[in-house]
Amino acid sequence: MVSERAKKAYRRAIERFYDDRCNIYETGYIKDLETGITKASNDILVVENEPCRISFKSLAPAAQTNGPAELSQEIKLFIAPEHNIKEGSKIVVNRNGKILEYKHSGASALYDSHQEIVLTLVKEYA
Repeated sequence: MVSERAKKAYRRAIERFYDDRCNIYETGYIKDLETGITKASNDILVVENEPCRISFKSLAPAAQTNGPAELSQEIKLFIAPEHNIKEGSKIVVNRNGKILEYKHSGASALYDSHQEIVLTLVKEYA
């Protein structure tokens, strides 16, 4: 069994690599207090300016087709484990002054020290 002290040290070591910042938005509904009408909203900010890190991994094509080979890329977000980030959330990352927009595309891999979330690039903004 790993001690709490070792877990905290491991978490601090991982968080030293968090050189990006992100905002996380969820789709939800907002109730207008004046009218009492509930309206759909696509951008409810749930996490703001949170330290994180994005990791990119190129994946080789599965099979050669008639056209050119297409490479795909796996994009993972590393972030603190305390956040409950829902599937389908919009994640906007500030990386070296460049704004990158993704959506959460799967269940989080949750660890004591961090969580890993596979992301999909929002194509319409790419």
